[in-house]
Amino acid sequence: MKFCYVLLHYKTDEDTTECIRSICKVEKDPLIVVVDNASENGSIEKVEEEFQGFSNIHIIKNKENIGFAAGNNVGYKYARNTLNADFIAISNNDITVVTQDFSKRVEEIYEKTGFDVLGPDIISMVDGGHQNPMEESFHSAGEVRKEIKRYKMLLTISRMGIYDILKSGGKVRTGSARTDIPDVITEGIMLHGSFVIFSPSFIKKEQIAFREGTFLYVEEAILKHYCDNTGYKMIFAPDICVRHKEDSATNSIRISNRERREFVFRNMIQSLSVYLEYFND
Repeated sequence: MKFCYVLLHYKTDEDTTECIRSICKVEKDPLIVVVDNASENGSIEKVEEEFQGFSNIHIIKNKENIGFAAGNNVGYKYARNTLNADFIAISNNDITVVTQDFSKRVEEIYEKTGFDVLGPDIISMVDGGHQNPMEESFHSAGEVRKEIKRYKMLLTISRMGIYDILKSGGKVRTGSARTDIPDVITEGIMLHGSFVIFSPSFIKKEQIAFREGTFLYVEEAILKHYCDNTGYKMIFAPDICVRHKEDSATNSIRISNRERREFVFRNMIQSLSVYLEYFND
């Protein structure tokens, strides 16, 4: 079966290059699609130069930054419709793949479980924690609405210039890293969005990987609810592993602390509003 890696690139060529090299270490002539989300800083050109002549590496350049979900879906569609991939692994560019014969291992898991969506053990290179499986933070529409109101309040306070005085911590992701993980394949869990694998059974039915409408944040929670509502099998497989630098592309943007937090607040409001649509109560 044909296995394809999709990497979403934004500004950080060193990360993308390292990610590609890690895949090449564990796979022979891996099929890779790199989607540049309108970096406009010369970084994707450096990646092109580094891997010039590699026919197995395809580079797509978006004309504008369309965000995480839509940006990844560009690569997913290309892998699905143009390259006819059977498996598609969507990865942040600050991931390194460490399990040898990674795609073969995934195929073996598929034969045993018939999964639709799979997440490996993702080890944070910041604190060594395990980012899979994630724990859902919100279990009702009411909880999501409350969180939207909280972020709207934080955005207002920041715009008034009194955020630092009335500082209030807030979670950005709808889940947290773990110090321990299940030692067996586990179903019915939420997977971290930095590395997600879609199987032939999912790809045959679905034109896109992630639900669109968000720019950044909460995509994994939305995907979990979509899979639950559609009846797709989402599993965590602890025996395959990748490492994650975390927020490398976001940190590369040179903006003030105020601009950065307001970017987070605005996008959390938008993403949670999309997430709200997947609750029935």
